[in-house]
Amino acid sequence: MEVSFYGGAGEVGRSSIEVFGDKKHLLLDCGIKLGAETEVPQINDALFARSKNIVITHAHLDHIGYLPHLFERGQSPALYATKPTFALMELLLDDYWRISGSFSKKTVKRVMNAGRIIPFLKKVKEKHAPSFSLHNAGHILGSAMVEVFDGGGLIYTGDFRLREGRLMQGCERRMRAKTLIMEGTYGAKMDKLPSIRRASSDLANSVRRTLEGGGSVLIPSFAVGRGQEIMLVLEDYMRSGFLPAVPIYVDGMIRKANAIYSKYTDFLRPELHRRTNKSMDNPFESRFFFSPKKQNRAKMLEEPSIIISTSGMLSGGPALEYLRLMAGNKKNKLIFVGYQAEGTLGRRIQDGEKFVLLDGEECYISLDVESVHFSAHADHDDLVEFARGMRGLKKIFLVHGEEAKLHELMADLKNFEVIIPEISETFKV
Repeated sequence: MEVSFYGGAGEVGRSSIEVFGDKKHLLLDCGIKLGAETEVPQINDALFARSKNIVITHAHLDHIGYLPHLFERGQSPALYATKPTFALMELLLDDYWRISGSFSKKTVKRVMNAGRIIPFLKKVKEKHAPSFSLHNAGHILGSAMVEVFDGGGLIYTGDFRLREGRLMQGCERRMRAKTLIMEGTYGAKMDKLPSIRRASSDLANSVRRTLEGGGSVLIPSFAVGRGQEIMLVLEDYMRSGFLPAVPIYVDGMIRKANAIYSKYTDFLRPELHRRTNKSMDNPFESRFFFSPKKQNRAKMLEEPSIIISTSGMLSGGPALEYLRLMAGNKKNKLIFVGYQAEGTLGRRIQDGEKFVLLDGEECYISLDVESVHFSAHADHDDLVEFARGMRGLKKIFLVHGEEAKLHELMADLKNFEVIIPEISETFKV
């Protein structure tokens, strides 16, 4: 069996890996890399045509974003993923279509119609693909690792989290395979992610200080995963009385994602599933949460409040209007709870830029700016622990990370043959 890397090698973005052998082909993810210019997998139509089956690990655009473009080019592969992944895919691809306009709404429907729902642990056998199954990855709702059974066994982690989070159980461990393709987003030795308890406490304390000082808090958030996690943290601390009972406004695409999370609670931690289905106490519909109307955004800020809104990097969404309304008041606070990519408005503000353009208006950032590190990935120590815990493992390919971080991770995996592939490279496994 062989493995080719068409994207996600030495970089974060455009994940796309092909596993093939004995005239059987399987593509693992098909994403894009967003930036000043969108980057796509380095794979031609002939190679795409031979991969009649694509497995999707989860619904983030860096793993699914090229699918509409692929279908627009005349390809029509079968797509395999969990049920919630397909639900989130439709939401995010529809949003991508509205923003980019680079493909049609009909194409999104064609992509969704190609979906084949696969539950965890079910072995899938297709004529033109090696057999495979999916395992819980603990990253976001429905996220999966892929186990390929041919060639002595191969595990592709996709994005994963080892530890239990507030929403998700940790990933499956101690799997058996000869080859591992593992993400290394936080592979550097200095990448030590705080526990969910520590991050939650830091966030609650930061929010409390601002509210007690008479200000409001804006938390830009990704719609899928992070938004729901932040909601649960704040609801928990407000329910306990630690935070004053001010309105928590949830805006942007987070609200649509909440409906999907509410529908598939069996993929969340058992406690959340029981709370939602047996106690009829849906945490995403708590009495503390409100859905604001666009015309009321300025009025909302007349009293201390908390706003959770897309987009997470301030690249669009209602968060930009809230920031414009809040930026000039020193009592207010902006809290980043996710990664801010180089060149984004969020990163510029995080790095200390004070004069920014918001809706064509130059604004001075007077409000307080803080960052609290939440993550749905494994950190350096978790990555090493996961690899060392596998059975029968011989070879590791490190992907989905900056090269410097991957090399630091490789240094702590000395008992294995470790390869950091480059784009378009092919290896025998």
